[in-house]
Amino acid sequence: MDIRIYGDEVLHKRADEVEEITPEIKELIEAMFVKCPESNGIGLAAPQVGVSKRFFVVVVPESSEDAEIITHAFKQVFINPVIKEPAGSWKYEEGCLSVPGIWEIVERPEAVNIEYTDIDGNRHKERFDGLMARVIQHEYDHLEGILFVSRLPKLKQELLKRKLKALKERERDY
Repeated sequence: MDIRIYGDEVLHKRADEVEEITPEIKELIEAMFVKCPESNGIGLAAPQVGVSKRFFVVVVPESSEDAEIITHAFKQVFINPVIKEPAGSWKYEEGCLSVPGIWEIVERPEAVNIEYTDIDGNRHKERFDGLMARVIQHEYDHLEGILFVSRLPKLKQELLKRKLKALKERERDY
């Protein structure tokens, strides 16, 4: 399983709803639970592995630096998520497995409510704040075809053009 890099078309289009949680979807989710921390990430969306479906995983291992910020280990898949009631505002540095080597400050809501389906088909409503809310919003953006660099101020995007072009060319050559 390869992580798609900036420039890959699947990263720039809205993903399709998951109509049924098939054995193949469950197998992909389990593989993503492994790939995410192996790649030094805490979130991974289906489009990032070339699948245009609306789900993402969040994995915070017990031994992660992020576990200190989040305060506990966490492992969950969010299928067909819907974000509601964003609140507050928080600027924090983000990176992305699909945009390697680029880390920038992004402003996002500090807290969100999210409705989602789990791997067993159960629907949930939860509120997340802080880093968990940020990770969820970042991964949700992938389902919408949005990369974090497009959330940056226009001037910052201009300054990153050369790096992004190099990533796009790397993806094309891959």
